[in-house]
Amino acid sequence: MDASPAAATTTTHVATWHDALVTRIGIIGGGKGATLHADAIIHTRSADLVGVGGRPGSAGELAAVADCPDLSLDDLCDGSDALIVAVPPPDVGGVLTAIDDRIADGADVKAVLVEAPFDELPELRVPVALGANLLHAPVVRQGLREIAKMREPHHLQMRVRQPKPDWGAHGTSAFGGPLHDPGLRLAPVLLSAAAETAVHVDVVDTEHGVHAAIELESGRRCGLDVAWVEGSATIEIEAADDGGVILMTLDPLPRLEIDGRSIPVNELHPLEALGFVPQIDRLAKTVAGAAVWPDAAIGSSIVGLFPRR
Repeated sequence: MDASPAAATTTTHVATWHDALVTRIGIIGGGKGATLHADAIIHTRSADLVGVGGRPGSAGELAAVADCPDLSLDDLCDGSDALIVAVPPPDVGGVLTAIDDRIADGADVKAVLVEAPFDELPELRVPVALGANLLHAPVVRQGLREIAKMREPHHLQMRVRQPKPDWGAHGTSAFGGPLHDPGLRLAPVLLSAAAETAVHVDVVDTEHGVHAAIELESGRRCGLDVAWVEGSATIEIEAADDGGVILMTLDPLPRLEIDGRSIPVNELHPLEALGFVPQIDRLAKTVAGAAVWPDAAIGSSIVGLFPRR
């Protein structure tokens, strides 16, 4: 028997207890969203980054930065338990259909997470989660619980200001304007605060953007005020009832105020504070058989409510 170091390096890998607990995740995309997901996977004990790719150009750059392989869509499907799709909205439907075809052919993908917004959402053989990192953020979840305790809130509004996106048709008139990004990406947080089904949306232009008045099933209304501006991003949710006011500031890191009093928060890594790491943990649980949350169908229904502009 050859016991040389060279021979030792060719020994077949034996599955370990660690392997059984770790979810293999691949990323399709190469932009900012894909980069954040890659960083989150690297910081998550329950997941390993298999690779990125399935897209020309920027995916290769992300692979180099993340120190992982730049893989084809076929290879990502073959080597992953879960996939994250972070591509331009017009491309989402085609990528998801291609993934489903690979699953039908035997790929072992058990769950998919897709970043909003998207133009279409084909049905897949596996659970599809909506990329909504802020819904997983600890401070946001605390804030949503506090809002849920309010008695008949008469005011609920999200205000969003951010620079105009600058990649591809994303963020241009061909894409749909600020209502679609960041509006559609952040609307799930607002509707979670409302805790009701939205039934209709009226949109009016404002000086710098748009205001969406969202009618809820009970007849109540909440508002989404969103604009592209120069400078730093501002994202806030404000809720009020006769007993007080709750303010959640979501950028750069979530913070919570109740009646003007800042609520202390634990010091967390930014990727955990913003919900990216907990979102990966949730995806891993979905792979293991837990219910998908939030379901991507929520994003699809929101897209259907908001008029194209």
